[in-house]
Amino acid sequence: MTRITVISSDERCGIQTYSHALVDAFRELGHSVEYVGVRPWRSRELLDKVRRIPRDSRVVIFEHEFGVFKSGALSLAMAWLRLRGKNVILSVHELEPDKFANYHKVVAALHYRQRWSSPLVELGRVFWGTVQIAQRMLRYRLALWLLGAFPSRIVFHSTLARDHAWLITGRPDRTEIIPHFVEPLAGAEDPLRGDREIQKRRLREKLGLPQDRFIFISPGFLFRRKRLIEVIAATPPEALIVLAGTEGKWDEGYLDEIRAYVERSGLRNVVIDTDYDRMPDHFMAADAVVLFYQRTFQSGIASHALWAGLPCIFTDDPAFAMYDGAGIPVADEAALRQAMIDIQRPEVAERLRARARELRDELSPRAMAERYLEAAA
Repeated sequence: MTRITVISSDERCGIQTYSHALVDAFRELGHSVEYVGVRPWRSRELLDKVRRIPRDSRVVIFEHEFGVFKSGALSLAMAWLRLRGKNVILSVHELEPDKFANYHKVVAALHYRQRWSSPLVELGRVFWGTVQIAQRMLRYRLALWLLGAFPSRIVFHSTLARDHAWLITGRPDRTEIIPHFVEPLAGAEDPLRGDREIQKRRLREKLGLPQDRFIFISPGFLFRRKRLIEVIAATPPEALIVLAGTEGKWDEGYLDEIRAYVERSGLRNVVIDTDYDRMPDHFMAADAVVLFYQRTFQSGIASHALWAGLPCIFTDDPAFAMYDGAGIPVADEAALRQAMIDIQRPEVAERLRARARELRDELSPRAMAERYLEAAA
């Protein structure tokens, strides 16, 4: 038995549900596990909680996406743990230059606006801009170096994130790709333990949804990059599209745009439910999941869909390559419209569901937890 500590967000979000599922998987394997939640960007809280990690906790895993920990505090926490002899795994769910504030500051200094007609004044601003770029570049690269210097291993969950590993480490041998596991949907009844059709009818009655229509769902936080207006536009008029989730705090105003589009278009086959607690019920009441993301690293919602055994439509994006055969890949809106027609055919839906059931076993949290332990060995 190994004593393990998992550190991640204390706020309800995709990274938190992933972390809790990982903790449960370690416990199934017979290990002693403690989950430590930290409020986003609370550096002092992170460092205080890290200092209280038990001495016999041999492996410490940081489940991190940007917006959870500040890079400086995270690096300091990992350094402290390594000095205490811990095996530290940094599990990075997103990694690219755009995720770092100092990168944007460097770019902003490069593209300042000229304001004065005097050449001497502008020349002075050029020199001042160079100084700004130098100090911002130093902070940016130093933060990246520190982030990769202290973990024993760095785990990525997508090829897109792994392709940017060079940002934080020059040693590929210290990195590992562990696919995003098929994540149970909290609050939902396991579809393999009962009659799926009876469950679906019961939930539709509870939610006030029609029993006789094919229902698509695009669930989770309502981000602009999910292209939800395009999904609504592509939905066949005889079907129903449900948006179940809450507005993303980084995309305020997008929900109003969606509602305005629906009203302007006079659509009657769109349901928008922003009560996040009802999302699992909507999920299990649906016939298919549509994830027309513009660009993503990996998708917890996609893993929920596979766990639920629902056929999917995915953007033709490398992030969904691991789910090959469980969804119809689409490259544009025309392909999306056709896929939303094709997936209503029983033989197509059953083929996708069968592959989803296979992937549920292949990419189970337990199987991926074993790979974490292999990386820590």
